[in-house]
Amino acid sequence: MKLKIAFLTLFLYTNLCAALANVPLKESENTKFPQSPIGFVKGFSWGTFGQKGDYIGPHAEESMKLLAQTGANSATIVFSMSMHSKKSSEIFFDKTNPYMASDDDIKNAIRLAHENNLKVILKPTVNCNDGAWRGHIESEDWEKWWQSYTAAMTHYAKLAQDTNCAAYCIGCEMVTTEDAESHWRTMISEIRKNFKGPLVYNTNHGREDKINWWDAVDIIGISAYYPVGTTNIAAAIAEDMNHIDKKSSLEQMKKNWLPIRENLRSLSLKWNRPIFFAEIGVRSARGSSAIPWEYYNDWPYDADEQARYYQAALEMFWHEPWFAGYAWWAWLSHLYSHERAARDRGFCPYLKPAENIVKDWYRKQR
Repeated sequence: MKLKIAFLTLFLYTNLCAALANVPLKESENTKFPQSPIGFVKGFSWGTFGQKGDYIGPHAEESMKLLAQTGANSATIVFSMSMHSKKSSEIFFDKTNPYMASDDDIKNAIRLAHENNLKVILKPTVNCNDGAWRGHIESEDWEKWWQSYTAAMTHYAKLAQDTNCAAYCIGCEMVTTEDAESHWRTMISEIRKNFKGPLVYNTNHGREDKINWWDAVDIIGISAYYPVGTTNIAAAIAEDMNHIDKKSSLEQMKKNWLPIRENLRSLSLKWNRPIFFAEIGVRSARGSSAIPWEYYNDWPYDADEQARYYQAALEMFWHEPWFAGYAWWAWLSHLYSHERAARDRGFCPYLKPAENIVKDWYRKQR
C-alpha cells in the first residue's frame, strides 16, 4: 500500500510540473506588470562580432532578408570594439580600430534591417584581444577605462539616434564593472543626452539579482544561457560521452526553467522593468543544453537538442506579461551553405530544425 501511495504521489507531482510548465504564472488582479517600451521582441542577434566589410554586400543583404523571413520583427546588431588585454585601460573603436565594423558598415546593417521591416537594437560589445572574456576585465587604471568606455558608448549612442534605432544596449556581460554603480549611472546620464530611445543593459545569467541600478535603464537584458539540460555539467565539461549521449528531454528542460522563470518574474516586479533575453541560444551539439554558453567543445552534431532547447524557452516565456522577448544567438551575416548545415555545430539555427521552431512561434500573435 505504501508503495502504491508513493507511486501515486510521484505520478501526480510529475504531471503537475508538466502542467505548470505550460501555464503562465498567475498574479492577483491588482498586479501591474511592466510593459516593454519597444513591444515584444521576436528577434535574433545579427552579424555577431563582424569585422570591417562584413555587413556590406550580397551576403549581408541575403542574410538579413532570410532573418526577416523567419517572422522576426527585430535584429540586434552586434559588433565588437576591442581592448589589447583584460588589464588594458583603453577601448579601441571607430577610426582607432581598423579591423572592426566601421560606422559605414554598421549604418548599412541598420539600413538592411529597416528595409526588411525590422526594428534595430544596436549593441556595441567589448572583446579582449588576449582571448579573455569581457566579464573578467581587470583594468590597471579603472578611471581611464571608464572614460574610454563612456566615449565609445556615447559615440555609438549618437549613431543609434541618427539611424532611428529602436533601442540601445549600453553593455554586455561586464561582470567586473557591475558593482561600480556610480560610474554606470553617470555614463547612462551621458548616453541619454545622445540617444532618446529605450536603454537596455545585458548582464550574464546568474548576475541579474546582483545589479543595484536596474532603475537607470528601461529594460533588463540577460544573456540567458541557463543550463536547463539534464546532462551532468561536470561530465559535459570533461567531455564524458557516456553522459553527453544521454538526451535532455523537452519536458525536463521545461521543468528546469520553472524556478528560473519564477525568479525573473520577481525581478521584473521588484524593479518595474520588463525582462529581455538579449542573448539566448545553444549550439547544435549533443549535451550543449547543459552548458549553453560553451563555444569550443567537439561534441557530436545534434540539431534536435538545439531545437528542444528553443522549444522549451519559447513555451516557458512567450505568454508571460512581464517578458519582452528574445534575441537568439546568433544569425550570421555570412550564412553557411545547405550542405554545411547538416554538420554545422554552431549557434546559428539557419536550415536546422530550430529555425522551423522559431518560424512557428514568430508567426503567432502574442
